[in-house]
Amino acid sequence: MSDSDGAGAAGEAGPAAGRAAPAEVADPSSSAELRGAARALAAAFVDDPVWTAIGPRHRGHRAFANRAAFRGIVLGSARHGARVRVARDSAGAVAGATISFADGAWPLPDAATVWELPWVFAAGPAPVVRGLRDDRAMRAVHAAHPHTYLWFVGVHPDRQGEGVGRALMADLHEWADPALPIYLETGTRANAAFYASLGYRELGELPLPSGATMWKMERPAADPL
Repeated sequence: MSDSDGAGAAGEAGPAAGRAAPAEVADPSSSAELRGAARALAAAFVDDPVWTAIGPRHRGHRAFANRAAFRGIVLGSARHGARVRVARDSAGAVAGATISFADGAWPLPDAATVWELPWVFAAGPAPVVRGLRDDRAMRAVHAAHPHTYLWFVGVHPDRQGEGVGRALMADLHEWADPALPIYLETGTRANAAFYASLGYRELGELPLPSGATMWKMERPAADPL
């Protein structure tokens, strides 16, 4: 499954103003930090409307499957051209992460799907079918013009409301090509206001085969050609 959630959903950055910024946002320095990014994203998305609709239905099973899913997503992304960034707290622990793509780097090659096989076995056949259907629906309406793509942004639930999400987004905006828009999708309606506060505008709704809805959003180019 490749659930291109863009900015995540219930577990993403969130609209909180924040109590304390993370110590830093940086490239993962080790395989341990990549695993930390996977754990943060898995926890962030366990109650996400899209991931909940895909399943597994039981929350405990879904949390288990999410850990397998995001381990594969993070490792596969890191090895196939994506930009993986982690937010470290003052103690050096990974509090959140982003996965994004420069123009032309998305989607991941077919070879990257091998990293998602653990999720297939952990989740079971019904979630896999729903995930594939949702993935096809999202790919069919993905932005066709040149753009930077934010696939995932997530903050561990224990660290939400501390400004971690905003720090991750600021890092993305600093890195992204200023001549291109930044495109994302979110599966949580309330988070659209958070992205709007960062300059994103809604492009439309996307009802998914699983029954969830995603909102496509885009931040205009900062310095268009």
